[in-house]
Amino acid sequence: MASEYWKQIKTEIDNFDLVEPEFNPNFAPTQSSLINLIDSYWVSKFRDGFTDSSGYKKIFRNIILKPVYIAQKLIDLDTRDVRVTAEDGQSYYPAWFYGKDLRLWMKSKKNLLGQTFGQFLNDIVYKWPKYGHILLKKAKGSVFLVPIQNIINDPEAESLLKSEYLIEKHQMGHLEFLSQDFPSEVDKDYIWDKYSKDGRIIIYERWGECSCMAGHNYHIIPENCEDDDDILFHDTIDRGEIYKELKWEDIPGRAIGRGQPEKLFENQISENTDENLFRTGLRWTSKHAFQTRDETIAKNLMTDIENGDVIIANSEITPIAMEERNLAAYNFAAQKNSANIADIAVAYESVSGERPPAGTPLGTTITQAQQAGAFFDQKKEDLGMFLKEVLFDWIIPDFEKEHQKEHSLMVGEFEEDEVEKLRRLVSVNRFNEAVIKFTKKNGYYPTQEEMKVLKGITKEQLKKAKELKLPDGYYKDIKKKIDIIITNEQIDMASRLTTLQTVLQIIGSNPTIMQDPKTRKVFYKTLDLAGINPTDLEITEPDADLEEEAMMLNSAKMGGSIARTSSTATPAVLPVPTRI
Repeated sequence: MASEYWKQIKTEIDNFDLVEPEFNPNFAPTQSSLINLIDSYWVSKFRDGFTDSSGYKKIFRNIILKPVYIAQKLIDLDTRDVRVTAEDGQSYYPAWFYGKDLRLWMKSKKNLLGQTFGQFLNDIVYKWPKYGHILLKKAKGSVFLVPIQNIINDPEAESLLKSEYLIEKHQMGHLEFLSQDFPSEVDKDYIWDKYSKDGRIIIYERWGECSCMAGHNYHIIPENCEDDDDILFHDTIDRGEIYKELKWEDIPGRAIGRGQPEKLFENQISENTDENLFRTGLRWTSKHAFQTRDETIAKNLMTDIENGDVIIANSEITPIAMEERNLAAYNFAAQKNSANIADIAVAYESVSGERPPAGTPLGTTITQAQQAGAFFDQKKEDLGMFLKEVLFDWIIPDFEKEHQKEHSLMVGEFEEDEVEKLRRLVSVNRFNEAVIKFTKKNGYYPTQEEMKVLKGITKEQLKKAKELKLPDGYYKDIKKKIDIIITNEQIDMASRLTTLQTVLQIIGSNPTIMQDPKTRKVFYKTLDLAGINPTDLEITEPDADLEEEAMMLNSAKMGGSIARTSSTATPAVLPVPTRI
């Protein structure tokens, strides 16, 4: 006898397979048939068999792959696009440490599917334009993409997360089932023996209210559950805490979005129909037939005569015209379908890298490229804002939880110029600590010669260091903001080069701009707004800075006048007349 809760799930599964949203294609009326058709077309497979009525193999000419590949390329995001910038008035260096530490963590941290954050992003970019919908889930401290094929919901809901119920279907082998983290009171061997079939067990994970299970809205239950005592887990969970979704294109009256393949269903059917009509015609036009009024002549010239035979006939033998006479119509249909595909999927030659047809005006090509760029920039922006929410809500908290305690950054993970920057950042602090320690131990401030020795020791220690230790709570009070760089770096290369050329001109005309704290701050802010990390262009002389910092520390601790500033030459200031 089935449990009451399983009866509820079974009813929802049956409804899922029967409900036909109004705006689904008539040849894929249900949500499951729609997704199945996308998967079939993706691998160039006919849904209704691979042979025609005459028994000949049908040809599938796939036209949906290329538009999806173009979309994936133009919306691609990577871990390098996640940039940590400092809040106004805050130092760039802690934010730079934080960003570098975060990228290293995302590079090594793997989710339950064994994906790093970069691979996770690639999976999103791959499937979002393909299925038109992505559903992310956070479980056991891991964020991953839920296969849309495993979802059971109200197909006519506004979205998956607004569906009255949301069910995930899991098929597991024996070892996978035993590895699940169910409560200790669950007898896994008993559940397996009772509900497994052919070496597999089907588990349903359901979110939604149910009158038969008052008090909880989240349950994990085996298929064909006979007793409510066999429910594996139950809890009360906010669906928004474990799921996030994003549609490629919203369609009224249904829960899932529409992707590039679905928009091209009719074009794919038309392409296949035209191709198979053409191939059917070739079966006739590839034959050679002859006609004659002589009844005594051979019936088959291919088999009944030899090369060089002399034929004596009472009437002429003439070939029957069987050549293809409709090639122009086939070509016209193919060109019309290709143009329609480009219009629907915004997959023009200008964005795919192909050469446009001869005679295409340059203005037309430019306009098409701009239209496609604007369309996919919008999609990329949508994805960027979605991922920013994922970072804020799920990724960053886990990162900070693991990195609040003292931890190390391996020097080998940094580029050569970054290693030098790290040494500069740490050197002053280490040198000051050495001076203070020397003063406390010996009771007097070190002389110039002793300071040189301390400076040399500090430099050698930093050169030999294999890792940089960040103290406990280092990131706790950092005021930061996370920014996703939406603009493709390749497309924006021209403006970046212009910015760098301007930087060279400014530094060349006024080298002291990097030494004056006020002008340096304005200069850094300008670079930051232009999308260039200011710390990448910093120019300092660490050896001079060490001694100067120590002298300033001595003046601050011992009293006296303000320490003398560096003797670097500064440009003369011309007197400006004051008007009273």
